[in-house]
Amino acid sequence: MSAIEPHRALSREGARLLISIADPAGRAPSPSLAPDPARIELVLAAAENHGVLPAAIRALSRLVRGGGGEPARSSGSAAAAAGSAALDAARLKLAYQTGFQMMLSHHAGRVMAAFASAGIPGAIVKGAAFARRLYPEPSLRTFTDVDVLIAEPDRSRTAGSMRALGFELFEFADRQGKDYHEQKWLLSAQPDVLVELHTNLVHSPKLRGAMSIGYVDVLEAGDGDSADATALLLVAAAHGAVGHQLDRLQHLVDVTQAARGVAGPIDADRLARVSERCGVTLAITGALQLAGRTFGEPRCLGLAKRLMPSPIARLPGRLLSPGLVVRGQSRGRTRGSWRRKLFRQALRFG
Repeated sequence: MSAIEPHRALSREGARLLISIADPAGRAPSPSLAPDPARIELVLAAAENHGVLPAAIRALSRLVRGGGGEPARSSGSAAAAAGSAALDAARLKLAYQTGFQMMLSHHAGRVMAAFASAGIPGAIVKGAAFARRLYPEPSLRTFTDVDVLIAEPDRSRTAGSMRALGFELFEFADRQGKDYHEQKWLLSAQPDVLVELHTNLVHSPKLRGAMSIGYVDVLEAGDGDSADATALLLVAAAHGAVGHQLDRLQHLVDVTQAARGVAGPIDADRLARVSERCGVTLAITGALQLAGRTFGEPRCLGLAKRLMPSPIARLPGRLLSPGLVVRGQSRGRTRGSWRRKLFRQALRFG
């Protein structure tokens, strides 16, 4: 649960490169975007912060090497050696991350089995679910914890199961007396294993008066299946827009992959109906608009238009830009942050 160290700000060309290599299904980046080998470490640091390191490593490896597998730029230079070393270090880091995710998936299975035995319905959502359903290879989507969505009436029944599995409840001192509809359970024997239990995907008490996404809402979006493509899109867009104000490229990749139909076709009518009832139409539309503009994906823009056909109603989504998202994990994140704050306020009317 440690905070991410902001990366150094990227140049305009660096931002274009990062967006280009973040999309696991995008076109191969233009050779003109190939970074100076000495700058590869900076781009990789940004990719890690934005949760798109696996796709970035693949794309950068192709960019900086020629057709024969040799570095495309001055292979004997110190800069080229530094670039290769940065890629090797990133690959090693990703190997550890992949192993950690396999362990998380193991514990997710234990939790869901225990809940099933106790008669507690629930669904794995967000990171682990997106990795399994929205990406050609699960390893292309990183995640650092397990998220489980349950119905509010079942919340009090989960504690016994979690403690029996060796988990302890972690409580924030500044959240006492406030209900964020989220519990964080740490594995006693290995505290970096975190399982978050949610009864509402809108955690902020200030926002929850205007919007709410519970277990039954996700099931309805998926026509009874939380892993259905439409349910995944609802969760991905709401998680990115409401929970994080779309400050990571990973959120936009999740939305884009869902809108592309990787997990199956999207039922736009069902998405619109559930989004409106939950009060998140503006959030879903804003996420789709921004994802469409960032990755040039017409299916995102088409869905946004169907959800909110009025151009005026879609204006809040224009507050955010691809450049603002790229800066969201950098030392320059305060530049233009008023736009993100204004977008968050606008969500209350969505």
